[in-house]
Amino acid sequence: MSLNVHNITIHRWLPNLAIALALLISAGCSLFPSGDPAKSVTLNRPSLPPIQPSRDAVQLEVFFVDRPADDPLLGQTLWREVDQIAAIPAETREILHKNGFQIGHSGSSPPQAIQSLLGLVADARSSDNISGKPMVGLRKSLPPGMETELQASDARERCRVYITDATGEKPYEFDNARCVFRMKSARLRDGWIKIDFQPEIHHGELKARHTPTDEGWTYQNRQKIDVRNAQQFSLTMNVGEIAVITATNDQPESMGELFFRHDDDGGMKQRLLIVRVADCGKGATTY
Repeated sequence: MSLNVHNITIHRWLPNLAIALALLISAGCSLFPSGDPAKSVTLNRPSLPPIQPSRDAVQLEVFFVDRPADDPLLGQTLWREVDQIAAIPAETREILHKNGFQIGHSGSSPPQAIQSLLGLVADARSSDNISGKPMVGLRKSLPPGMETELQASDARERCRVYITDATGEKPYEFDNARCVFRMKSARLRDGWIKIDFQPEIHHGELKARHTPTDEGWTYQNRQKIDVRNAQQFSLTMNVGEIAVITATNDQPESMGELFFRHDDDGGMKQRLLIVRVADCGKGATTY
């Protein structure tokens, strides 16, 4: 008797199920995912799988930290704890200093000053009058041999800068200037990588220009680019290690000041570029 009741219940329920399925199909829904991207969107599912970075690519964590220019953390407090000697050859370090750049290198255990700058720990010596957004972070995937651009400052409508090279110091003026680091990585043995940093000033009108590429010459929309090869520097790094790049405090109207200092409502702010190696890519050995 109970079996008959159960069968009767099923027979009564089946027509309702058929009606519900028909309504779903007519509305464009699907119970099972298909290869049709439109149906995937209807189901609120991603139509394409996320793009995975190349296993060979170096993964970099990049932070821009803005502080008041007179913040004690930007002076001897920082540079006592960050290596400036072994990171770059003396000749390159001298020309960089003359152009207002200051570069340091830290191991995978960041010193107290860097932890304070990144907000990992509090520091009583730091200024308390910081306004706005003091830090911006992003992640860069850099395949070996490929280049990427990293803009270090906001565009300047017009600026004047003194640049020092082998012939001496000369003044230059730029319109619509953007300060950019062109970065390129190369894998070394035992999992170490070398990262090249080339400071560039992109300026002038954005328009189609004859541009060299790996495939030959082509036209690309870009500005004029002022490249100073003498100021290119390289750092050899492994997973977790950190590079710190900013301006010196004694080189007014220098490239370093153009890249890393700006006026913020009457108060001078200084920017630091902090780059950490998150992954050396496939086949790398971590030390």
